[in-house]
Amino acid sequence: MATYLWGPEQRLIVPTPETAFLMHDDDSGRCQMFQVGIPELALVNFVKQFSSPDSIFVDGGAHMGVYSILLADSFKQVYAFEPQNRTYFQLCGNIFINEKHNIVPHAAALTDFADVRTLSIVSDDGGGSTLEATPEKVKSTLEVRTCALDDYTLENIGLIKLDVEGSEYKALLGAKRSLEASNYPPIVFESNNHPWYSDSKDTLFKYLTSLNYSIAQIQPFTNMYLALQEKDQLKSN
Repeated sequence: MATYLWGPEQRLIVPTPETAFLMHDDDSGRCQMFQVGIPELALVNFVKQFSSPDSIFVDGGAHMGVYSILLADSFKQVYAFEPQNRTYFQLCGNIFINEKHNIVPHAAALTDFADVRTLSIVSDDGGGSTLEATPEKVKSTLEVRTCALDDYTLENIGLIKLDVEGSEYKALLGAKRSLEASNYPPIVFESNNHPWYSDSKDTLFKYLTSLNYSIAQIQPFTNMYLALQEKDQLKSN
C-alpha cells in the first residue's frame, strides 16, 4: 500500500519515497537532509549480519527511527524506545509512512527501573537528552516515563542497540533477565569520550566484560562500539 503526504487546503497529494523520514525544517534537519544524509548508514548495514527473521531487535534511544526502520525487515519484531515527546511523535510518523508494522514504539527512556524522571535536553536535534547528571548546558527539561527492558519479558533478542546518552550501563542492569533469556545477543552502543564521562564508561565496559562480552570500537566512529560473545565473533568473521 502506498502512502502520501496530503495537503487538502492546497489540493496537494504527494507520494512518499520507498524509504522516507519526516524532518523538521531547522538547522539539524537541514544539515541531515542536505549534508549528512542518513546517520550511521554504514553501521546499520554492518549490524545486519546479526539479524534473524525470527528474532527481536531492541532499539534503545530510537530517535526518529533510522535503525528501527532500516532494520525492521531483517527482524521479526522491533521494540523502539524514545522518551522525548517531539522525537517520539516523529518516530511514530516515520513508522507510519514506511509501513513498518512490526515496530512497536514506546514513549519511554530505557534504564534500570520503571519510574517518572526528569530528562535534561542539551541539544535541539531531538537526540541530545539525558537522565544523567551532565556539565553541558541544559536547554530545557521534561518529565518522562522510564522502563527496564526486563519489564517486557522478551526472549530471542537478536540485537540490542543503545544510544541512551550515558544510561547504557543502567539500561543493561535493567536487561539482566532479557540478556540471559536471549543467550547474550550482540550489543551495538554509543559511549562518548567526554572527560566527565570516563568513570561511567569504565563501569560500562567492566560490566560488559563481566558478562563475557568482548568489546571493539567500530571504525571510523569514535564513540560507537560493538560487544560480542564468542559465538557471535565467529559469525562475524
